[in-house]
Amino acid sequence: MKLPKNVLSALSLLAVAVLVRAEVVERVIVRVNGDIVTQSEFVARQAAAVQAARIAPDRVEAFLRENNAKILQEAIDELLLVQRAAELGYKITPQYLNDVVENIKKENNIASDEDLLQQLRREGMTLSELKRNIERNILRQQVVQRELQSKLNLTEADARLEYEAKKADYSRPPYVHLQEIAVASGPPGSQAQAVELVKRARAGEDFAELAKAHSLAASRASGGDLGRLNRGDLPPELEKAVFVLAPGAVSDPIASPRGLLIFRCVEKSEGSFTPFEEVKEAILKRLTQGRMSSQYEAYMEGLRQAASRGIELRVREVPLSVTVAPSSLLEPPAPDTPPAAVVKPTAADEEFSVTPQAAPQRVAPPAAPGPEKPTPAPTPPPR
Repeated sequence: MKLPKNVLSALSLLAVAVLVRAEVVERVIVRVNGDIVTQSEFVARQAAAVQAARIAPDRVEAFLRENNAKILQEAIDELLLVQRAAELGYKITPQYLNDVVENIKKENNIASDEDLLQQLRREGMTLSELKRNIERNILRQQVVQRELQSKLNLTEADARLEYEAKKADYSRPPYVHLQEIAVASGPPGSQAQAVELVKRARAGEDFAELAKAHSLAASRASGGDLGRLNRGDLPPELEKAVFVLAPGAVSDPIASPRGLLIFRCVEKSEGSFTPFEEVKEAILKRLTQGRMSSQYEAYMEGLRQAASRGIELRVREVPLSVTVAPSSLLEPPAPDTPPAAVVKPTAADEEFSVTPQAAPQRVAPPAAPGPEKPTPAPTPPPR
């Protein structure tokens, strides 16, 4: 189902080609302060990672061996953020979730609730799971907004400092837009022919037509047009001759390994810098993303450390795909994930029954609320 950009712009629906048998007993992969990640959820996350990275079928197993620990950490982090939202008192009302679902139906031309349910079944998801994913992602966004984005405080002065420090990145190099005619330099009379062509071009004859009729260069098909050439693109002897030409001027014949060359300057620029105002917003966006990335990781590390005693790995063996044998969840080991406090499974690996479904539960990344109804103001945390 295609989800509308203005409702769930970052929501990546996982098209997982896995059929789970009618009655299943599903393992708990990890417990995080009482909340859990099931094996079907984890398999869905694996599929999402494979899809996002566009991994070829013969590379899926190797990719998952390298990324299973990272995928697990992302699942743990999601639960930690949702739990932090609960601590802050953030809530999403059932009515708002219903409104988002209605907006999904509208944007995707889904006529009825039954049509929506059929579409969700085809994608291995129930309506309650869809609502849960929407709720989780909005809560995560609210936590990030409150705890991180609101504290970045980047200003135009920050952008200006970045601009001045990397001003060379915003330079526009000198360039010249040229047309050419190439005449053979060996045969008798070739010099006279070149001089005559220069004379005719300077007298006002169409340079492109002269090139099509007389040039030996491959560019003759386009009227000798070479496009824009930056300073440094041409050999020094040619660059010296063409960069002194004024727009509309035609050069004298210039000897070269390709023969006698005649150039006409269409336009040129001495080079400049992109004005700060033109790039200010892009600089602020890049600075925000960079600082957000580092602060987000530091923030999450704090949540992980605070919850370390409540994070328990229950199952270490997960599928590398739905068609290959299981492999160690943490093989190869990652230096920073999962948290050091994760413990080895015990003999009493916890299991529980789930409602039959057509495919593993899908997990979606952060979603944005729809335009028809503003995001409900979160309930302020208790003072």
